Amino acid sequence: MNREQCGDANKKVSPSKPNRRSNSPRNANMHEGNSDAGDGIQRKGSERKEKKEREGIEPRSPRPYVREKDFTDLVYMPRTITALFVFIVFVLLMIRYYYLPQMGVVANVKLGLAASAFSFIVFGVIHLPDSLLVRPHPFVWRAVLASGVLYVALLSFLLFQNLETVRAIMGLYDPALLEALPERQYAEDCRISTSSDPYLFIRTACDVFILAHFIGYFVKTLILRDWRFATCVSITFEIIEITLQHALPNFKECWWDHLLLDVLLCNGGGTLLGMFALRRLRAKKYHWVALRNIKGYKGKTRRILGQLGPRSFESYEWNVFHDPKRFMQFLTLLLLISLAEANCFTIKHILQMRPNYHLVILRLALWGLIAMPAIREIYTYINSNNSKTTRLGTTAWVAISALLLETIWIAKLSIEGGYFQEPMPVYIAVPWMCALFLFFVWFVLFFCVVSLRQRQERRGVWYALSNLFFYTGCGCVVAVVMMGMPDLQLGRKRFERFMAPYEHRVLFWRE
Repeated sequence: MNREQCGDANKKVSPSKPNRRSNSPRNANMHEGNSDAGDGIQRKGSERKEKKEREGIEPRSPRPYVREKDFTDLVYMPRTITALFVFIVFVLLMIRYYYLPQMGVVANVKLGLAASAFSFIVFGVIHLPDSLLVRPHPFVWRAVLASGVLYVALLSFLLFQNLETVRAIMGLYDPALLEALPERQYAEDCRISTSSDPYLFIRTACDVFILAHFIGYFVKTLILRDWRFATCVSITFEIIEITLQHALPNFKECWWDHLLLDVLLCNGGGTLLGMFALRRLRAKKYHWVALRNIKGYKGKTRRILGQLGPRSFESYEWNVFHDPKRFMQFLTLLLLISLAEANCFTIKHILQMRPNYHLVILRLALWGLIAMPAIREIYTYINSNNSKTTRLGTTAWVAISALLLETIWIAKLSIEGGYFQEPMPVYIAVPWMCALFLFFVWFVLFFCVVSLRQRQERRGVWYALSNLFFYTGCGCVVAVVMMGMPDLQLGRKRFERFMAPYEHRVLFWRE
């Protein structure tokens, strides 16, 4: 057997250091899943050439390309010259629109920016590093990475523009964005039914956002590969909505909207469907037959359509409570995901966009595509045995930097425009202060006092004491939810009367 055709998936690789093999994005087939994905990957060249390259005597060859041995090389060859020719022809076709009579300065600038973005994406598809994902084709994830880099560049530019300039730019893009939009209120009438309208609940609750929530959490479950993680994301964001509804009225919802529609029906239904899909993927046997060995058009068509699915599947074991480092990694990732969701609402509010505006949808689609390889790379990074030499994946680095820049930009616009400046109510702030203190005490006891064996066996006095602090902190969060929901307000008035003499001293930081 030829050495270059050994294994289920192969890759042409230039000589490099052996100890970097496991962390290279070029070994995407091997990282995608089990041994079927890339146990046969070998390095090309003699040991003498490897030694010369390490010593810097010979220059490295151009970056190799990922290919699957059991498919066809026709769709995996680089074809850089062909791509260059097609790119130039496409730009020349775009120039044709420049000479149309209806084109003005604004239209020409839009066309030029579109051509610039297209140029970089074409470059990225050809030359950016591969992700750990290989299906449906590596160039798809290189295009996603290029789009993420463009978004980082756009945010870096907008970060140095004030709110007035940003509004002017958005007005040139679409004059409709200069008109203030009324913010929809979801908690004006929280009745489920009335004598005159027995189907009030269905009429007010059923809209396009139910489908959006359902599909969103189906995708989140597939990305995170853990229903518990997806459920934590769902509950966390509902708590964030209740916590910040004083600053963003759009977050005010009825109790049945928070608990029944969002958590149980839409988010929970999407998570259940995602669990079913994950079980099917986990139970499936991934044995790929070479396309050339399949006879008949029907078999070849099924094999080609199978390229849209994963090459192999690996379940994620987050092991949140294994050690303090893993818990903080999980908590950081949970906060980043929640921050990305909250930014959607704040950007929409500041830039006066409708919920179904195409830029809002494009942003959600971009973040959904970036999250797929980014979460995979983050999971690989935190599960690496050698954290000193393992590097965070390129897509994960771009995703985190884009999210942080986006958050900084929103905070800057909020300060300049006076958005979200309302002080946090006492019935929200005080329970959160108590909850954070109790969670901190639990963290110290659970990870610094209770041993790993006691945590696994769930026994011991310190283990029980740590649980007491944890569930008391959860009770404080439940108090935030019960007092914060606009239609329930359970115990809010009594708590405000109790805290009135101490409010200025306890909430001194709010002044």
